[in-house]
Amino acid sequence: MNTNLLLESIYFPPISLLNEMVGKDIVFTDIHEHYRKGTLRNKCVISSGNGPQQLIIPLKKGKNSQMPMAEVEISYDENWPKKHLSAIKTAYGKSPYFIYFFDEISEILLSKNELLFELNTKCLELISKYFKLNLNIQFTESYIEEFDGIDVRNTCLPNNFTSFSTKYYPQVFEDRFGFQNNLSCLDLLFCMGNYGREVL
Repeated sequence: MNTNLLLESIYFPPISLLNEMVGKDIVFTDIHEHYRKGTLRNKCVISSGNGPQQLIIPLKKGKNSQMPMAEVEISYDENWPKKHLSAIKTAYGKSPYFIYFFDEISEILLSKNELLFELNTKCLELISKYFKLNLNIQFTESYIEEFDGIDVRNTCLPNNFTSFSTKYYPQVFEDRFGFQNNLSCLDLLFCMGNYGREVL
């Protein structure tokens, strides 16, 4: 039986959260909860030649922790899109499907979205398109204390994301580090292309 899912806005979410989204009637993104530090709202984890690497989106200075996600603004004081794209190219430039997806990802990151949740949503919609997930993504109209469905907000964090098991697929640096569990969906995309849907 299908049901609804509620999660926080996340930058290129880990594979386990994509697993949660598959087959749901509606995927609600909570944009009225307060931003929290130490989460994946403005960061993702990819593979690299030196092991897992965090890509972090800097935010405008202020009391973001007291601000609803709908109002959290991205800072462009530093050229972080260029850094993220360079890291992605270094990590996945020789992966089987890099050439098919990098340009469109670049276009999104270079578009200078003002709000974090807007950028995160564009990233999720792109991943949904590539994996043919047909997600019905909607935003909450207010903060939801108790959700009538599956609530996975704040369950997958930078300090525990590897504890969520995901199916095996060949990875770029597997010969060095073995299989790295539950990386960002970017890893699955560049390693498996559209066939990544079979891993979910």
